[in-house]
This record gives sequence, structure tokens and C-alpha cells, in this order.
Amino acid sequence: MKYLDDENLTQWTSKLSDANLSGRVINGRLEVYTMKRAGTDKKYAQALGEKFTADMELKQSQMVCGYKSSSKRRIRSVSVGNEAVEAAISGSRKKQRIRAISMDETRHSAQVPSALGDFQEIGTRRLLTDLILTLNLSFPDYDFGNIRATYFTKKTVKEAITDSNFRLSELSSRRGETFLQDMWNAIDDVVCLAETEVFSYAPPAFDDDPMTFLCQTLLNSDADTPTPLWNFNYLFVNKSLKRILIFSCIETMRSHYIPDEEDEKLFTFGHYKTANEGNFDIDPASDIAGGIPV
Repeated sequence: MKYLDDENLTQWTSKLSDANLSGRVINGRLEVYTMKRAGTDKKYAQALGEKFTADMELKQSQMVCGYKSSSKRRIRSVSVGNEAVEAAISGSRKKQRIRAISMDETRHSAQVPSALGDFQEIGTRRLLTDLILTLNLSFPDYDFGNIRATYFTKKTVKEAITDSNFRLSELSSRRGETFLQDMWNAIDDVVCLAETEVFSYAPPAFDDDPMTFLCQTLLNSDADTPTPLWNFNYLFVNKSLKRILIFSCIETMRSHYIPDEEDEKLFTFGHYKTANEGNFDIDPASDIAGGIPV
């Protein structure tokens, strides 16, 4: 997979970076990647396949023997999977196995329910690999090889547009009535929204939470001890164009804030005007969401 340099998306990323909203700051990113795999991607897919196979064997053994009797095998299986992924990334993988099994080729007897589809199907396994590769490229300092398919939720295009517009409505009120519509037009030009599948990436919260890393990566390093308020990570997949567009955004609260002149103009009677007060259409029940037919 490879990053596609799109000047329009780069400009929109700039517009979504360090956007000040009365002590709160929005940072967003719009990037598109090709789904055509290079040699290193194939090696990584092979490592993921081996880890996936180990995980499935573990789950099946747990179903038969119970959790206690299989706990030692779990430690060993997970360790083997992680080592394989790390070796594939560094390019120093030892030739200890007769044949590497790619994520695309891995087969198993148990059906795993997932928003991505049935893992008996090659296309589902390839999709998960592509999503992981996209996250790795967009956030290169973090390895997403250990995330699970259950971290992804499938959304309709309308749902993704409506949620994003709601989160960015206050920013839109400052940037003009067509701000959000113009943004979605730019996204549509790159991936053709009517032909995309949308997946929301939202892992559960635990100590080693990759979402925490995503938030910190999007933040300005000079921010004064910011507190995250909300975030979203949408991946728009167009299989015919072989492209994946990632739209990540976060809003944080600064610990110290002095209102500026623009804030005083927008703040009226204790609330802010939003994009809903203009002519922008974010009604999910309508045939057009965000000005884009879907």
C-alpha cells in the first residue's frame, strides 16, 4: 500500500489542524492510500495470517478444554504471533517455517462474527489486512498488528457524514456555511462516496489502548496539557478504485484559555451557533447527506 499525495486533501488537513474553538482545539487528518500491495505488505500479511491462525487455534482449544487448561498455550501462541509481526516489519524475519501463511490465505473451521464480514471469505481477511496496513501507514509510530476485527464497526456513508458534521458543526459555523459541504465534495472526488464501505475504528479502552496513541498523534505537541473530549476514525473503502481514505479527528480542551474577539462575537446567550442554523443538510433521513448523493 502507498500514500497518495492529493493536494486538496492536504489543504483540508491543514484547515482541520489546530482549529481553536474557545479553549477547545480540533485536529483532523484526511489521507488516502492505494490498496495495491508492495512486497513488504505481503510479508506483513503473512505474519498477520500466522498470528490469526494461532489465535483461532487458541479459541478452539479454549472451547474444548476451558480457559484454565489453555492459559499456558495462550501465552505461547500470542508471543509467537507478535514475534512474527515484528520480524516482518523489520525485514529480519528468520526462515524457520516451511511455508508462510498470509492473512488472505488463512482458513479456519469456526465462523468469527465481525462487522467486516465472514472470515471464511478471502475478501474479509484481505479487508482486515488492508485496514491494518492503512492505520500503520497513517500512524507509522504505532504497530496495529495486534488489533482485532471487533475493533471495527460498519457504518453507512450517511451515518459517518452525520456524525462528522455534528462534531464539526461549531467549526463550520466559524468557517462558513459551505465549509462541511466543500469538505465532503473533496472526499467524494477522491473515493466516490456512493461506492464506498465505511468502517469506524474504535477499540475498547484498556491500558495499552491504541486509541490513546491516535489521540496523542493528532494533537499539537505544543498544546498545554490538553484533555481529549471526543474523537472519531472513519475509513472509507472503495474496492473498485482500490483506495482507502482515513478521516481521523479529535477535539481537546486546553487547561488555560483566554477568549478572543471572535469567540465573543459567536458566543450569544450562553450557546454557539452551529452549522444546523444554516442551509447545510445533515438529515440522515434525506436522500442527500452533506450535499453528497449516497
